[in-house]
Amino acid sequence: MTHTVIQFIALTASLLGGLFFTFLTRHQFKLQNRTVFYLSAGALQMFAYFILTVYFHLHTHILQIGLVLTSSLIISCLFKKPLPKIFAIATVCTLSLFHAMGLLQPGLDVLRQIVIKIGPNSLSLLALTKALIATSFFIWSAITLSNTIESRLKKQKHLHPSMRLIFSKLFKTMLITLSIYIGFSLLGIDLSALTFFAGAIGVGIAFGLQNILSNFFCGFILLMDRSIKPGDVISIQDGKIYGVVNKLHARYVSIRTREGKEHLIPNQEIVSNKLENWSYSDPNVRIEIPFKVSYHSDLELVEKLLIDIAAKAPRVLSSYKPTIRFRTITENAVELLLRFWIADPENGMSDIRSHIILQASHAFKAHHIKIPYPPREIHSLLDELRVISETSSSTSVPDK
Repeated sequence: MTHTVIQFIALTASLLGGLFFTFLTRHQFKLQNRTVFYLSAGALQMFAYFILTVYFHLHTHILQIGLVLTSSLIISCLFKKPLPKIFAIATVCTLSLFHAMGLLQPGLDVLRQIVIKIGPNSLSLLALTKALIATSFFIWSAITLSNTIESRLKKQKHLHPSMRLIFSKLFKTMLITLSIYIGFSLLGIDLSALTFFAGAIGVGIAFGLQNILSNFFCGFILLMDRSIKPGDVISIQDGKIYGVVNKLHARYVSIRTREGKEHLIPNQEIVSNKLENWSYSDPNVRIEIPFKVSYHSDLELVEKLLIDIAAKAPRVLSSYKPTIRFRTITENAVELLLRFWIADPENGMSDIRSHIILQASHAFKAHHIKIPYPPREIHSLLDELRVISETSSSTSVPDK
């Protein structure tokens, strides 16, 4: 009875200590308050379990149950995806259940006796299981740490977006490689024995993975030369694809169009083909709209109307004054160009064109400015029949 009371006191004290620590550090950590509470309470429970077990030799079944529940809550906060979360919670609960039933140590002895040979190395199933669990934990930690580093790099505005992507990908690759290396070391595998497999993989890459490898290196070229970056407005394939660069991946570039479509263009195609970057060094873009007016129009009035319409249109830059250029005089009209500048090509150009053309149409009607019709030559069938009749009558011979 005394042991039970002591365990309840230790469990309550650990929970209160966790609440107190969470209150003190509620503005210092970017983790959620409940995560900080679970971690601090779990640490205090571990400390109480160690003291009661080692120094006082007490049975701590209630404290063990509390540790299992706290560990499950910590896992549910740390793991976002459901499958790893369920697997981790099931593993903790199973090990705790075996330990409470006194079956954990016999089970470990059985796993230790099962030996698996991997080349010249002999590993027990227990060592292999420990190494796999440790490697999985290291890889998960590496991915979590790389995601944290990537989010921190995104906030560094003084770094170029391409450089931020390079650093984040390098950190992620290095951390995952280091985790796998640690896993092999825990297994006791000599990495020099993998030279043959590395050569075979190299041959496979040379013959079967040329396009993938080419896209991978082209992706690094795009990141290094900064020809495109997330947020740039580009057009490729002779203007057939026009949109904003959404993300730069290891194999492809994601381009989001104004229609909501997302094109995944291989990096090799971006590097080797012609590409127009509308915001490479300057986001300002000039737009031209052609117009035709009749010969009898007042050209000075037309110029004034179009410039006023463009100057008052939304998105048009006031720092660049709209201009009119009279191009040529055709057989039925005077052709001219309205030029103006915008600073947000990622928002598209069709809407601003549509707005200005609509306003120009209203202004032309209000000031009786005519847009000429294309000339058409009309042939009348009656006129042709009359000509044929007159010709036949003039050439006919009179009767004698």
